[in-house]
Order: sequence, then C-alpha cells, then structure tokens
Amino acid sequence: MDSEGSSSSKGTTNYICCQRCHQLLEMDKMDHPSDEALLADLISDTTTRDHEPMLFQKTEGRLSSESDGNDDLRQNLRAAAMEDNDAEDLPLGRRRIVFTPEETTGKSEKLRLMELLSDISTIDHPVCASCTDSVMEELETEIQAVEQECINYEYFLKQYRKNTEGDGEDGPRADVEGLKQQLALLEAQEVSLREQLTYEENDRQELASREDFLTRESEKIRLAEEDYFRERAQYDREIAELDEEQESVDYQLRVAEMLLDKLKKTSVFNIAFHIWHQDQFGTINGFRLGRLPGSPVEWPEINAAWGQTVLLLHSLARRMNFIFQRYKLVPFGSHSYIECLDDQNKKLPLYGDGGFKFFWDSKFDNAMVAFLDCLHQFKLQVEKSDSGFCLPYDIEPGPARIKDVHSGASYCIRAQFNSVEQWTKALKWMLTNLKWGLAWVISQHGEFNEA
Repeated sequence: MDSEGSSSSKGTTNYICCQRCHQLLEMDKMDHPSDEALLADLISDTTTRDHEPMLFQKTEGRLSSESDGNDDLRQNLRAAAMEDNDAEDLPLGRRRIVFTPEETTGKSEKLRLMELLSDISTIDHPVCASCTDSVMEELETEIQAVEQECINYEYFLKQYRKNTEGDGEDGPRADVEGLKQQLALLEAQEVSLREQLTYEENDRQELASREDFLTRESEKIRLAEEDYFRERAQYDREIAELDEEQESVDYQLRVAEMLLDKLKKTSVFNIAFHIWHQDQFGTINGFRLGRLPGSPVEWPEINAAWGQTVLLLHSLARRMNFIFQRYKLVPFGSHSYIECLDDQNKKLPLYGDGGFKFFWDSKFDNAMVAFLDCLHQFKLQVEKSDSGFCLPYDIEPGPARIKDVHSGASYCIRAQFNSVEQWTKALKWMLTNLKWGLAWVISQHGEFNEA
C-alpha cells in the first residue's frame, strides 16, 4: 500500500484532511480512540430524535474518502479544504451539514467520532500530530492565563472582605467619607500643582525668550567676527597685491624700455596702411576694395578703402617731396577726391553710393583714371632715384589698365562698361603696386615724421 492511498490487493486506503494545516491523513493509521461506549455516550448527548437528520458541526473541507485511492482523490480533498465558506454565519472555518440515517450508516466509527468531537468542542477534528501539539500549547497558555486571573480575583476579594469585616454598619459609610476627604485633598493638591505648573511655564517662556535673545546676540558676535577676519584677510591680500604690483611695475618698466626701442625701429607706414588681400579682394586696413556678385561689398566700405588709398599715396609723395602733375590728391576720409590743376573748379570724387544714376555718371571712373595716372607718376619718380625698382604690375595710364607682365593679362580700372570681376581684379593689383611703393619709401627715406 503506497502513501498516496492507491488501491492494493488487500484493501482500500481512506484519507481525511487535517482541519488546521489541510494535510492528508490515513484514517487507518490514526490513533483516535474508537471505544463504542464512548461513541454511544457522545451520540446520546447530541441526538434527540430517532428519525430526524443528524446535525454535525464540521470544519470546512472535512471529507473522507472510500474511493479507489486514485489521483483525483487527493485533488478533491485539497480543493474541498481550501474552498470558500458560503454557509450560514458560523465561526470561522465551520459550517453545518446534515447527514440522513442512510448516510450515517455507511460512515466509519472513527469519522463519526471526529464529527461528534468537533460538535461538542471548539477545536475542529481531525488534526495531525504536529497540530495537536500546537493546540495543546495554546490551551496550556490559556489555562495559565485563566489561573492567573482567578488568583488576582481571589486576592482582590480577600482585600475587599478584609476592609469591610469588623466595621459594622458604619464601616462602609466611614470609608466613603474618608475617600471623599482624600479626594478633596487630592483636588487641592491638583490646584496647587496646576498653579505651580503655570508659574514654571512662565519661567520656561521667560527662559526661552532669554535664550532667543542670547542666540541673536551670539549670531551678531559671530557675524562681527567673520567681518573682522574677512577685513583682516582683505588687508593681507591688499598688502600682498601691492608687493606684487611693485614688482610688476618694475618689470613693466623694463618691458616698456625694451618696447620703446622696438617701436623706434617699427614702420609707422606699415602700421597705418596695412595692405593685404581677402579672397578675391584687395584690402587696406581691413576695408575691401571692389565688388563681386557673390560678395556685394557695401559702398561705404568701398569709399573708406578709397579714402585710405588716397591718403597713402599722398603721404608717400610728401615723404619724397614729390608733386603730381595735372592732379592734386585731396584725402578726405570716405569723401576723398582729386582736383584737376588745369581746372581747379573740377573735382573728381573717389566715392559713390551706387544706384542707377551713379552707374551712368563718369566722374567716379574719371577719378579712378586720374588716381592711376598719379600712381604711374609716382612710379616714374621712384625709377629716377632707383633704376632697379620695378612694380609687379605694369601701369598703362592711357587706356587706364593694369597689366601682368608675366601672364600678359590686363584689366581696366573703370567701372562703367566693365565686369565687376575685372574691376575688382584691377583694384587688387593697384593695391599691390602701392604696397611695393610703400616698402621702397620705408627702405629709402625712413619713417614719415610730419603731421
């Protein structure tokens, strides 16, 4: 016979659930007593009519099995043990079931005994050995608590009898009067203690106010101390800074003397007139000279570049004590112009503002042609002093063109009837010639010292 309660050749194993841990138990191996006299006594106490249904108190899930012991037996027992209790309102885990005489006749004596025991006690049967030990421990604890409670009741009963015996009829009344006096005395003590509590509370509030005042004063002192140390650190830092500044001044003095010597050897012309290039543009002091479709330079920038160019050529001529023929350069910032010596009332402006009318006015083109003529005169004057001097681009004042002697390309300096690319290229080459002329003047005549 296996532990799962399967059938064997010798018989069938009956299972039942423990009502506390829901463990399956074999009825044949249980040690419950089966005395018929005890069972008869229990049945006589619980049975009142011969033919009425027998009522038994049963814990939820108490079932017995007399089936073949297959796998469904164990599953059915566990499901019955864990199902919800939907019976009438009875103690937790208990419900009332009814057995007819036909049903009770087939039950084993052990099963009927367990049901009767559950009916007359507060413990649901059957229970396993471990649960029985646990129940016994709980009952022992309850018994000890009840015994201790009885001892306490007996003690207080003895005290009551001791206080009431021997006093006669006036004993309880005198005791009540004494209790009233004690109550009055306690009330007076309570009033006194409340007054003392009020006094102590006032003292506590006064001490709390004093503590707040001292806390604020301490905070003021702490802040004053922090200010003192901060000022002290400030003074120390200032002294250190003054020492460092003195050393720095001495060092700067030495550097200034070295810089002065360097500045004496520096070219003022190169600093005042910085000629360079930016992409396809020639620049002087950062101002671009010319225009391109992809880079439409504003006319105020072009006018400023022409003003710097006129001032440079005018300064170079004065440094060489050279006077131009036919024209006079008048540097006037962004509104520089050229005067014709043959007709002093005729002024050729080297500035413009764009617009439709401007492109049909030839004065701006005539001014650029006149400036190119002045640059050509400057070149001839330099060649008289230095036969080895040669500009990188040849100047043709008649057609107002600048030519590259190496590639043979030439561009006109006029803006009218000319593309902006060729005009910009001619202006860039013109600035390059001016840069070469500036370098020659610095090397031959030194710095320009006149105002």
